[in-house]
Amino acid sequence: MDPGSRTTFDLSYYSLLLKRRGLFESDSALTRDSNTLALINQLLQGSLQNFLSEFAMPMEKMGRIEVKTGTSGEIRKNCAVANS
Repeated sequence: MDPGSRTTFDLSYYSLLLKRRGLFESDSALTRDSNTLALINQLLQGSLQNFLSEFAMPMEKMGRIEVKTGTSGEIRKNCAVANS
């Protein structure tokens, strides 16, 4: 989702967000919220190694989510609302 560096994993996605060059509405929403905007600026002021460390923590946490299959899960018709 980062046309500036599509073959590498780096901070350029966040630089593009600040230039209003995100691809999706959810991208620009990150810069409209003061909390996430502050986080973006903090990441950009730090090193690439710091970003990679910060990124790794939630990825590891997401890796511990157990996949629901069969009747124990559902595919939502609207992501924000549980199916009725």
